[in-house]
Amino acid sequence: MKFKDFMNSLENELKHVYLLSGEETFYIDKAREKILSKLGADKSEVVVLDCGEKISVAEIAGVIDSAPLFSPRNVAVIKNAPFFGKEVNSERLEKILSNMQETNFVIFTTTKPADKRRKLYKLIAKVGAVLEADSIRARQIDEWLNEKLKSLGKVMYGEARKYFSERIAMLPEISLLYLDNELEKISLIVPGKEITVADLQRGMTEPPEVSNFALTDAIDARKLKKAVYVLRTQLRDAKNFPLMTALLVRHVRQLLRAKFFIKRGVRGRALAEPLEMNPYIAQKLGATAEGYDTKLLEEIFLELADADYKLKFGLAGAEVLEKIVVKLCNRKTKRGA
Repeated sequence: MKFKDFMNSLENELKHVYLLSGEETFYIDKAREKILSKLGADKSEVVVLDCGEKISVAEIAGVIDSAPLFSPRNVAVIKNAPFFGKEVNSERLEKILSNMQETNFVIFTTTKPADKRRKLYKLIAKVGAVLEADSIRARQIDEWLNEKLKSLGKVMYGEARKYFSERIAMLPEISLLYLDNELEKISLIVPGKEITVADLQRGMTEPPEVSNFALTDAIDARKLKKAVYVLRTQLRDAKNFPLMTALLVRHVRQLLRAKFFIKRGVRGRALAEPLEMNPYIAQKLGATAEGYDTKLLEEIFLELADADYKLKFGLAGAEVLEKIVVKLCNRKTKRGA
């Protein structure tokens, strides 16, 4: 089950066996917390085993099948469970899970997508419940945001939503934990019901990787002096060389993909699905991409690959990236090319 359906299912009678699997740890943490809350289990009642510490299957089975001693239930959380990505001898576990004691409950977690072909997975899907905690995509963020705002008793309209979407687009990866914490924090400083652009600007912490997008913004706007200044500022620390290279590669790749779909008649917000972006951001990227020549972007992409190699092996310095930035800023517009 996906997160929303899974959380709704917890309002019914609880299962004795759960599997929480996937890359989005925010969903896994929330699901685990709700299961434990519904059970009324405090920390003293919960036994946590981390399979990353090479705990044996026999030990895990023993914990799951133990009778409770000083509490009304036995609750086990098995973290980083290895049984759902590779085949292991799980015959004893299968027998236990097929006939759980009424007082016993177990929650398996894994941050890797579970292999649905495994016997143990099929068994848990049958006798218990499985959460598929997939990473959220940019184009799916609106649904999550609506649910979060509803839980906070807040609303966000127009320009504030656009600003929020732009911040999301700047993140290399969407972290729901980061977004959840930021909105929780902002809700405490907003006296009214509506969260405005000013509230977001004042309240949202800016991750280091977000500030670097000032470079691509300056390049897109052909602001050469600003782009070079931002680049040089970032490259004062040699540790930022890989980050800035990756940032430029990502931006050029996105522009090329946008031009690919535009050439095939996909424009505006319709670019959201093929580009896997928020509709507003996809529309903005599409408009930006039309100001670039495809041939130039392809040349830059190859130059970045060469620059990356030279920087990694100490064959060049900041000048190779600066040369690329200058070339992009001094580009000629060839719409549709």
